[in-house]
Amino acid sequence: MDRRRFLAGGVAGTTLLSLGTGRNSLRAEHASHADWQTERAELSRKWLELLGNFPGAKCPLAPEMKKVDVKDGITRYHVSFSSETNDRVTAWLLVPEAARPKSNPAIICVHATTRGTGKDRAAGLAGKWPADPPDKPPASRAYGLELARWGYVTLSIDLLGDGERVAEGLYDSRAFYRRHPDWSIIGKNTWDVTRSVDFLETLDLVDNKRIGCVGHSLGGHTSLFSAAFEPRLAASCCNCGVLAWFTDLQDPYHWARPESAILKDGPPALAYVYIKNFSRFYEPGSTRQVPVDFESLMMMAAPRPLLIMANEPEVADYHLVDKVAQAEEIYRALGAGDRLDLFSFPGGHNYPPVAKRHSFNWLDRWLDHTPAVPTIWPNESV
Repeated sequence: MDRRRFLAGGVAGTTLLSLGTGRNSLRAEHASHADWQTERAELSRKWLELLGNFPGAKCPLAPEMKKVDVKDGITRYHVSFSSETNDRVTAWLLVPEAARPKSNPAIICVHATTRGTGKDRAAGLAGKWPADPPDKPPASRAYGLELARWGYVTLSIDLLGDGERVAEGLYDSRAFYRRHPDWSIIGKNTWDVTRSVDFLETLDLVDNKRIGCVGHSLGGHTSLFSAAFEPRLAASCCNCGVLAWFTDLQDPYHWARPESAILKDGPPALAYVYIKNFSRFYEPGSTRQVPVDFESLMMMAAPRPLLIMANEPEVADYHLVDKVAQAEEIYRALGAGDRLDLFSFPGGHNYPPVAKRHSFNWLDRWLDHTPAVPTIWPNESV
């Protein structure tokens, strides 16, 4: 029995968006770029009403960078930079020996939920738990390392609440909301990707026009929001991000946990309020519809390349064929129909080799990159 139920307004086929004179207003072959910019601004406004606004100004980046080691032709640097005043993003910067002195494509790699390893898992230094060895290829979340082996400069960041950025507890968002009562964790994560772009733009070896973003699960969710709100991302890949407004019947406060439901000592997410303003949709007897759905984020990324990937059950559960088809109308109206892609694969909530091969080749196409090596898993046959 499916333990999930979809919230009001979250079922595919329900029209949630008001795009001009109707949802199909930009289907016409001659839809203007100006028309879409007006509609896009309205979608952005609706999302920011839910997420909270980004900071009005950027604080000085104040980057710090220290070389840690060189292994298998990849130089690893520990870096940090300011996201906001009194808050710094920590990350691993991996530079392959194939990188030229200047003008390389770079990928921001956003980790999935871990039990404290954060960026270490994406960089191939640990598994889900700090004591775990690095992932084996069939279930690897080490795409920061794998993309570096593929020839990209990669930046694997810690999200707030994981890795080096744990304040009061793993995935405990209370300290964040004391500082930002009207913002959201996903808004913060998206802002941290924006600051990651700022950092990469300071590096001579990075081509500012070829910066991408990749993530799995929580990282995939973040990569889609970042594609929508950070226009400098030249290509983005969302793998197995949760792209439907549903709630788990065993965890009825999936998106916005009230204070009474926060369990500091529980597993990750039970002290985690992802979108505080979403609580209005959990009010008893509420019939409010969520004003936006995830296809609108895909639309907001247009016309920049966007790859949505998920396993076959998630494609069905999240109605991704329908959502991508709706977003594709905007891409096609803007003359970019080939820049939006949906890829599904069998199996569980994973980033398996078949999805890695597809997504890495897809990134190569849009970031004008030639792979450095024939395999991302040395001495492994996958």
